[in-house]
Amino acid sequence: MKSRFALILLCTALAAGSCAVKEETTANEDAKMYLEAWMQTHHPDARKQGMGIYVIDEDIVEGDKTVDVPCYAMVTYTVTDLEWNVSSTSDSTVAKQIGTYGKPNYYGPVVWTAAWGNMYKGVEDMIDGMTVGSSRTAVIPGWLQTYNRFDTEEEYMKEVTDNSPIIYKVRIEDATDDIIQWQIDSMKRYSAEHLGGIDTLDYGFYYKRLAEPENDKEDFRKDTTIFINYTGMLLNGQAFDTTLERVAKDNNIFDASKTYGPVEVQMSSDSLSIQLDGNDIIGGFAKTLWEMHPMEKGLGMFYSSLGYGYSGSGALIPGYAPLIFEIEVVADPDAEEEDEEE
Repeated sequence: MKSRFALILLCTALAAGSCAVKEETTANEDAKMYLEAWMQTHHPDARKQGMGIYVIDEDIVEGDKTVDVPCYAMVTYTVTDLEWNVSSTSDSTVAKQIGTYGKPNYYGPVVWTAAWGNMYKGVEDMIDGMTVGSSRTAVIPGWLQTYNRFDTEEEYMKEVTDNSPIIYKVRIEDATDDIIQWQIDSMKRYSAEHLGGIDTLDYGFYYKRLAEPENDKEDFRKDTTIFINYTGMLLNGQAFDTTLERVAKDNNIFDASKTYGPVEVQMSSDSLSIQLDGNDIIGGFAKTLWEMHPMEKGLGMFYSSLGYGYSGSGALIPGYAPLIFEIEVVADPDAEEEDEEE
């Protein structure tokens, strides 16, 4: 009887055990345990910061100018996985080391909009409070690679994500609350150093005559077709586009599939309607042409609101970049060929 009672108790216990609900960890909890183990193995002295990033190296310099989110930060950066495979970089040295360096591409500081909705929360935690001239390397967990904003680390842990941890290495080159004024100040310094200190013609726009026109009293008619050569540059002197083959080769932007030589411009009754080879052009380029006369050579410099704005253009022009265009009005190349044939 006693043995039968014990058997019943055992079966009851087994049945109860089979009905128990097994608690499972969420994906982020598993990822967190893995990351903590990886950190303990590879960087046991790392400092946890913000909502859960890990600072593994830093060189902080003293200074009054800091990244105070929200703001604009000018950053040189490299992003890798946990095995240090580079996924992106703005550092030319790193690009050369890994064999991805492209001579025409822009390398150097890029503008980050350090504000809600524009930057991963983990990266914001990484750079907030850094002084200009400082550098930092940090591991950003997958659940902090989000633009959402929560109050606690636990809430971030609930974010559904398939992102793997990544490592950011950044150097803060500059910071500002006003990106437009920052550009205005940059162009003012450039004018003082390279253009004889000329003043703006309009807000954010400079023009300097480099060679006298045939007649500075003669303006282009609104329906005039003219021909120009031009070269576009960043303030650091790096050329990104030109119609001159020699300039292209000298600046490592030569494209064998491109035909170099003067291009056709259709003038108009207002600068916004000017077209180059039948295509619309950016405002600063048009304003430069608007200042010119027959056979004149000039230089226009303008802020990004008259250029490519916050997005830049491809790998050659970064966001919020002031631009310079040297333009020369030249004779119709077809007319010159006809004269030579005669």
